[in-house]
Amino acid sequence: MDAFSDPNIETVVIMSSAQVGKTEILNNVIGYHVSQDPSPMLVVQPTLDMAQTWSKDRLAPMLRDTPILQGLVKDPRARDSGNTTLHKIFPGGHITACGANSPSSLASRPVRLVLCDEVDRYPVSAGSEGDPVSLARKRATTFWNRKIGLFSTPTNKANSRIETAFEESDKRFFYVPCLHCGHKQVLKWAQVRWEPEQPETAAYACAECGTLWTDAERVRSIRQGEWVATSTSRRVAGFHLSALYSPWGNLEAGVIEFLEAKKQPATLRVWVNTFLGEPWEEQGDAVDDYAVAEHREDWGEMVPKEVLMLTAGVDVQDDRLEVEIVGWGRDEESWSH
Repeated sequence: MDAFSDPNIETVVIMSSAQVGKTEILNNVIGYHVSQDPSPMLVVQPTLDMAQTWSKDRLAPMLRDTPILQGLVKDPRARDSGNTTLHKIFPGGHITACGANSPSSLASRPVRLVLCDEVDRYPVSAGSEGDPVSLARKRATTFWNRKIGLFSTPTNKANSRIETAFEESDKRFFYVPCLHCGHKQVLKWAQVRWEPEQPETAAYACAECGTLWTDAERVRSIRQGEWVATSTSRRVAGFHLSALYSPWGNLEAGVIEFLEAKKQPATLRVWVNTFLGEPWEEQGDAVDDYAVAEHREDWGEMVPKEVLMLTAGVDVQDDRLEVEIVGWGRDEESWSH
């Protein structure tokens, strides 16, 4: 929230686990601008249905129950209020909610604040218009003091929007001190320890001195922590947070969830995304294309000049490899070797 108020920062990226307050931060940014710095705002949810749900379940209660916001936005049921579930007007600005699957709503009106929630759940393209995040960003082009917020739990490493955005930011991690030796560190799952078949013994081991922290000590350490940028980026602040920092959970519950999730790749993937706040990367044997290229040979005049492409078929026998190399020319003309 400090980054959203920093005039030197244009884009704020939050890649985190589930249920650590991402959407609450988004709501607070909206509340601040309704009350203190009125501006036109666009909130993009993965679908139009999710935008309506967010407006009814999260935005409306905040506007109703926060004293300083009461009365600034009229009830959509009031006569001539000019407000609907997806479009709310207040003195000096408005809040428009839309779905990333709706290209017309993404290209509607200029806004100063663009807040994109759960961007890894967006479709690849908003209809035939292209990337929803890029379309939403363009709505703020005319504002010199624009703010872009990207929030999400990551999905697959190969196509994670939030990971890409985080890698282009200043990559801030939350460092907490050990109450025993003072060493500041990022909380990592590899440091969680427990006795076999006894999740209730779960504790966090300091990366420096090895002292085991209780859940109470972990929370006390978090209260003394600070964000530290690990890279440089012009006007993009990025934040990463896992469920190990959550004050609402404990390590025992995390271990139980992990032991259940690791039984299957599909459930382990969900756990990595939603608990660690990290993108899932498929494990497998990769081929080093540079190493393969080092084995290439010059066939010279052995290849007829009419050949445009070579293919090879290999039959694996017990004691040998039988290889046929075929040169292909126009109109499927071929030469075998």
